[in-house]
Amino acid sequence: MGKCGNVSKNRRRGGFTLTELLMVSVISTIVIGGVSAALVQSLRAWRAAGVRAELHMDLERSMERMRHDLRLSSVGIGLMAFYPEDAAAYTAISFPLATPDADGLLPRDGAGNIIWDTTIIYHVRPGSPDELIRSRFHPRNPDASPSDIYDQLVKVVHSGNIQAIQDAAMPGERGSSEIIFRNLVNLVFRPPEMRFDGYAPEYERARTINWGSIVLGKGVHELTFTVERKNAASNGYKLGLDRFALSYSGSPREAEWFLPEHSRPSAPYYRARTSGGSMIAEDMSSHGASWSGLSQLTYTPNFEVAGEAGSKISFEVHNDIWNDTTFDNPPGEDAWNCKRTVDRSFATQSPFIPDIVIAMEEGLSWEAENVTDVAPESMTVSHGTTANVLHGGTSEPASILMNGSYARFSFSAGSNHNLHVRNLVFGEKGSGGTIVPGTEQSVGFYGGFSYALVHSGMSLWTDWIRYEIDQDTSYVMQWDRRNILNQPPTDQTDARVWNVADGSIQSYLDGIPTSQIVALTAMEVRAPSNAMYRSGVFDTRVASPSYTRLSWTQVEHGANGSIGMQVRSSDYPDMRDADWYPSGFHLTNNGNSNISAINGGRFVQYQAHFSVAGTHTQLPVLRDVTLAWEAPTGIVDLVVDLARGPDYGIITADVNGQSFIRGVEIDLEIFREGPFGFENMAGSTEVRPLNTGR
Repeated sequence: MGKCGNVSKNRRRGGFTLTELLMVSVISTIVIGGVSAALVQSLRAWRAAGVRAELHMDLERSMERMRHDLRLSSVGIGLMAFYPEDAAAYTAISFPLATPDADGLLPRDGAGNIIWDTTIIYHVRPGSPDELIRSRFHPRNPDASPSDIYDQLVKVVHSGNIQAIQDAAMPGERGSSEIIFRNLVNLVFRPPEMRFDGYAPEYERARTINWGSIVLGKGVHELTFTVERKNAASNGYKLGLDRFALSYSGSPREAEWFLPEHSRPSAPYYRARTSGGSMIAEDMSSHGASWSGLSQLTYTPNFEVAGEAGSKISFEVHNDIWNDTTFDNPPGEDAWNCKRTVDRSFATQSPFIPDIVIAMEEGLSWEAENVTDVAPESMTVSHGTTANVLHGGTSEPASILMNGSYARFSFSAGSNHNLHVRNLVFGEKGSGGTIVPGTEQSVGFYGGFSYALVHSGMSLWTDWIRYEIDQDTSYVMQWDRRNILNQPPTDQTDARVWNVADGSIQSYLDGIPTSQIVALTAMEVRAPSNAMYRSGVFDTRVASPSYTRLSWTQVEHGANGSIGMQVRSSDYPDMRDADWYPSGFHLTNNGNSNISAINGGRFVQYQAHFSVAGTHTQLPVLRDVTLAWEAPTGIVDLVVDLARGPDYGIITADVNGQSFIRGVEIDLEIFREGPFGFENMAGSTEVRPLNTGR
């Protein structure tokens, strides 16, 4: 027994059992497998990063190559061509190139014109993979017609090898080509002379489009949109125009304001006419909130003349004005007792569209439900005195939202019994639940009664009182909880109650503080006596503009409201050295106020002063402000917000009969298969050739 025991011990000291070896083997396999999987995953990630890096290098190299060539090019008939013909987006481009001399200058002929000595063509040859190819023809044939240039482009696009590209050379030219890179490629060129296809299955606002550049001087210019044809899928030729900018400052103009029947703004800034069609203002708010001013101008050409000379809409565009119509470009800087809001009361008048205005504030200024998230309850209490606290902006929770010159109050009964309210007194909060002497004012019901019965589950408003409400001040509403007879069975009253979770004192019941709001539901105010709206600072982009005129459209809704204006300008965007003009009073000639007396600073700003008297039920409304100055001659862009729809056509645009100059837009996307699937890299750029002046 002893020997056997010793032998067993020796064996355990000298080796492993088969089970132990199997366990070690399994664990090792798991560990090695995990390490191998992690290593494989890391290698795949490393390879994917390498693919993305190569794609990025190809993208940057090719985009910079095309940018460099196009900067030394030009647009115009007989110069630049796109393939395929009459497309909205093109996959190949041909353009002239001028070779700088040793001093970096472009060679010119005796008349001062640039000598275009080379033709460059970019296109993608499909394959596995695709190839981005740059073809070069030198010296350029100076006698080539526009059709010759396009035919050469077609031959290059359809070439399958370098010999076919060389064969596309015109007389006197030598052709060559180089492969910029090999990859799966999507390449799109958008031409300088643009058309806009307005077709879409549903009505939508298109993205903002820079249509191109043109040289404009001061004064009035005619911007014309022509409906040329329509997409095969469209069932109409309409044009939907939200707004556009065509001036030295780039100030936007709301298109619907150009309707002849529109009552604003003051002439002569907005005039339009149609030929071969009709225009209306259309409320687009049901199609989304992206339309500026919620509306657009819709032009419908006559079907039988669409695409002919007559299917046009023309706008008289002043260079330059700032027309603040939606009060958000730039956004307002400051406002008290007024706000930017949508006023639909004008929709009953032509042109029947909603209006974004600056209006004096009025409405619910305090609500019990805003002070607590706790659901209201019913509370039955015996006769006694209640003092409700309405906290102002300097107290917590601050719940009075706006100032006012008139106020009224709502009381709510509980769900078990009626509510009895008697002898209401309102005033500024003193110590505890008391009212500061001299600030108190009685509040009645039904035109002067001191008592009211509010039926179970119902609410009741008091009469209006003339009282200046300051949202930074706390107030107390004190009242008795008993009926006028003060006898059973009405010795109890039932109130709607809000329990305030944070412990703030909201009411006093018989002089005892309680964290509740008892029966008092809301306070409504009418607008205060005065208000002020200060605009944002507008950049005219002119060093020393000569300001000429300030006009605005106001609706006073009666004889008791008015609006006055002040304006200032500065060379600094923070207006640090600007004084308001006029300094001691306000301009009130809303049709035509001369502002030539203000200093000619680049940045300009206005402020509107509102005042109201009487019962404050007829309040002034500011609908728009227009400020004019003389712009210098220079290059301006047409930036336009158009709409799309199932019955919209294809349009072009010009100014004073001249076409816009636009840079060539390039969209390039490269794909390559990597360890995790296809990787891609995309880029977009717009290049202004030489004769755009940019």
